[in-house]
Amino acid sequence: MSHKLINQFCTLTLLVFISSFSHSVSAHTRSVSYSNWLINNDQIIMTFIAPAREVTKLNEYQLLYPDLAASLEKHLVNSIHLNPSSKLINNKALLTEQGTVGIELIYKIDKKNIPLRIEMNAFYDVTSSHTHYATINTREGLNKSIIVNEQNRSFEILSLDEKSKDQTIKEVIFGYIDLGFTHILSGFDHLVFLLLLLLLCSSLKELFFTATGFTVGHSLTLFLAASNLVIPNTKIIESLIGLTIVITAIEAINLPIIDKKRMWLGSIFLFIFLLLISVSTSIIDNSLFIIGIGLLTISYLKLIQDQDTASRYRPLLACIFGTIHGFGFANILNEMGIVKTNYLQALFSFNIGVELGQILVLTVLWISYTYIKKHTKNKYFFEIRSLISSILLSIGLYWLITRLFI
Repeated sequence: MSHKLINQFCTLTLLVFISSFSHSVSAHTRSVSYSNWLINNDQIIMTFIAPAREVTKLNEYQLLYPDLAASLEKHLVNSIHLNPSSKLINNKALLTEQGTVGIELIYKIDKKNIPLRIEMNAFYDVTSSHTHYATINTREGLNKSIIVNEQNRSFEILSLDEKSKDQTIKEVIFGYIDLGFTHILSGFDHLVFLLLLLLLCSSLKELFFTATGFTVGHSLTLFLAASNLVIPNTKIIESLIGLTIVITAIEAINLPIIDKKRMWLGSIFLFIFLLLISVSTSIIDNSLFIIGIGLLTISYLKLIQDQDTASRYRPLLACIFGTIHGFGFANILNEMGIVKTNYLQALFSFNIGVELGQILVLTVLWISYTYIKKHTKNKYFFEIRSLISSILLSIGLYWLITRLFI
């Protein structure tokens, strides 16, 4: 009896921990913003885009609630500085896609003040892990991408004359490799999914083929989305990434077959209920999306009832899920505006950076995983794996719900 009470207490404690941890994780991984700096004659036109949820964290929002645009505008005016000082001559809100806020600032500059140093302090007072992606363009065609973070908050504009040249191929390649590498290491949802793939694999060979399937999938959709051949809905993609984590974590928990069947039946009733809500109310405004994720979840839960079948098709499943994550990877390139010159080199280099980050993460995780497995009794090892999977399931569910409904 006491053992049962201890288990219940630990479960309750774990749920409280997950609730608080999930919120901080979500804030940490999605704290990004983007800017485009167009340099034309004696003016700099800067467009700044940030997720609405990031703007709600600003102190200015507490004062100007519920005006998101005014809050971001005031924050940017106070936190972006051009040295030598340049005059701000105009600022206005931009029409952006749902869930984002856009502001345009126009500065008057003097060519005598070049090189111009830009200090970007936006959001760091509320989120130290914030990452900003800036793209510099000039009328002569110069195009350069820069990553700004808390440790490196400034960058320079070196020239405005017509002799300015585009980044060399070498600069493009290494710049976009660094961008891809940094992006996956700061994308906690992608890292969580990689950890779950590892937990499902019983050997290094199986992990290799599973990771390869994931790579093929996200490389394909990264190219399609970054090339604007396919334009995905950001909200739906972010929600689907949460869903991939949820259903993969369910498999990793390694439930008894009877519980898997019950969960499969339960998922059918759940998605019928959600579909009815989406049809009869405006709470969920995309019935086709609900049908899609319902069919995906039900099919996956049916498949994993047979462990051998699930293992055999895992690389293919990882490839399918990789296509979803690839659209997520492409979001950053679409927001920044990938360089027009050396386009293919930039896209390929970004993907290489993502792969290098993925290899690093999986290598570290596999070494840690095999060490723990070797030095832990089987009974306790599977309990630990199920516990980790349960935590990741809760985080994925949190992401799915908040990204879909909030």
